[in-house]
Amino acid sequence: MKRNHIFRNASLVLASLVMGAFTMGCSDWDDHYDGNASAVGTAASTLWENISSNSELSQFSALLQKAGYDKVLTQSQTYTVWAPKDNTFNFDYFNSLSTDKLLKEFVQNHISRYNYAVPNEKDPIVLMLNEKVMPYVSNMIGGVNISKSIGTSNGVLKTLDGLLPFRYNIYESLEPGDFAIDSISKYIHDYDVKKLDIAKSVQGPVKDGRITYLDSVFEEDNTLYTLYSAYIQREDSNYTMLVPTNDAWTKAKETVSKYFNYIDEFTFLSNTSSSSATRKEEAVKIDAAYLRDSMINYMLVQDMFYNNNLPANAALNNLQTGQRLNVDSLMGTNYFWGGRSIVYSEDAANLFEGAVRVDKSNGAIFVTDSLRMRTWTTWNPPIKVEAEYPIYSQAQNITYGNGFSENITAGTKNPLVEGAVSNNTYLYVQPINTSVNPELDIYLPHVRSTTYNIYCVFVPENITNENVAVEDLKPNRLRVRVGYNDVNGAVKEYNVSGYLENDPTKVDTVLVGEFNFPIAYEGTGDYYPYIRLISQVTRNMTADYTRELRIDCLLLIPKELDEYRKEHPDYKFYEGANGSGSVYVVY
Repeated sequence: MKRNHIFRNASLVLASLVMGAFTMGCSDWDDHYDGNASAVGTAASTLWENISSNSELSQFSALLQKAGYDKVLTQSQTYTVWAPKDNTFNFDYFNSLSTDKLLKEFVQNHISRYNYAVPNEKDPIVLMLNEKVMPYVSNMIGGVNISKSIGTSNGVLKTLDGLLPFRYNIYESLEPGDFAIDSISKYIHDYDVKKLDIAKSVQGPVKDGRITYLDSVFEEDNTLYTLYSAYIQREDSNYTMLVPTNDAWTKAKETVSKYFNYIDEFTFLSNTSSSSATRKEEAVKIDAAYLRDSMINYMLVQDMFYNNNLPANAALNNLQTGQRLNVDSLMGTNYFWGGRSIVYSEDAANLFEGAVRVDKSNGAIFVTDSLRMRTWTTWNPPIKVEAEYPIYSQAQNITYGNGFSENITAGTKNPLVEGAVSNNTYLYVQPINTSVNPELDIYLPHVRSTTYNIYCVFVPENITNENVAVEDLKPNRLRVRVGYNDVNGAVKEYNVSGYLENDPTKVDTVLVGEFNFPIAYEGTGDYYPYIRLISQVTRNMTADYTRELRIDCLLLIPKELDEYRKEHPDYKFYEGANGSGSVYVVY
């Protein structure tokens, strides 16, 4: 079975529902059971003996026997059997099913473990053998009337006036059928895991020295549940999932693919100091084809899941086919860069346009012929790099200067300064003396093989000091270089033309320039391209420029997002990078 690179360390997490057993005294049983129970069954007989001898359950008995449950229900393990009476269901349909489908949709949908003599008022649900949850209230189970209860030697037999409802959950629905969804189905099921649950299985005779099982119960799991934080197999959950048709999958995959161009070998510059003696080049080798396939599929699916129990997603409970979703935002299950995936306003509405709702036992799926995701909301998001984070701007990567992380609070920020500082922290670089220009290198994580417009956010000197006169504030004058790998893996530096200058009176977002990264780095490990900021203030410029650097962050904005914003000035896009929850910087 194929296992993709990024899933090797995914942990196995299983949801388990524990149902309490009801132990009744003799008087409780006598009060609950029908006074004429002995006419149709006896407490001394097994469940199977009571079922097979009941003239109202001949059809139910035949299906149990076909599925092999005549043997299971003679064992000492305790069950409650919820048996629909003859001619209250389509016997011919169920009799025509394969054994696996008959078990899941009918037999195990009408049997639960433990004795359920009366409902538990504090927890009025019953977990069936197929993991489906049925409400058990008063004299009704799953909305169906219970006509009689019979005590047996190994459990309880309850006859019903109809069939218990069965609906597939979201995970079970990811099979080709009414819709052509082979692609998403194959991807999800490639990560299925099945393990025999010995504690829940009914042991049979030993044959050839090996234990056999009359009723084999398997725990099924899928490593993607944990990876995407989407437990779509749990019956007590409530999810909405976007399910692409094969055409939608193919078209989206073509789009996603261009962002993940990898090469098998490249050189990582682990210390980008300007001193050649301290530059440490490290050769990196990866399986480019393997990683590319893994990342494309992972990214393609990452924002298809929504937990309806989150307040932000409550509107999905009632959204029907053809209706337009009207919400401020939707919160996905996927976490990235320390924050939860969020889709806002019109982008959220677009996701469900033209999609068909199909209700499931634990939520709903929306089958769509097009994944109407804007690339920058999921597959190629903006990247914000906080300059003060040590992993991205290490002390040894500051040349001719010393770096300090400076904090700002609501009480210390100068109210006269326009703009806000991301993460309430910035990097201050002080030259080692008054006659040198410091240089700062900042690594760039999560970079795709795409074109970004790169911005640098500067912090003014008076950010926390109202006593600094505005006329005394000085801008920076910087040269900028972009360190990257070419298509052959060699380290290259691109010199951005001109000088970078900022407005020293505000938190200023300045365009550095446009740059296309030939290869992707996301998923390769701690290997990054970099931006080098080099102060360029000569001796005779010190009256007009400062050599001190105050850098809030770098922004790498996908070019297509920048172009869309220019064409749609009212478009609001928010970023959740680094979990800051801050509003996308307006520039």
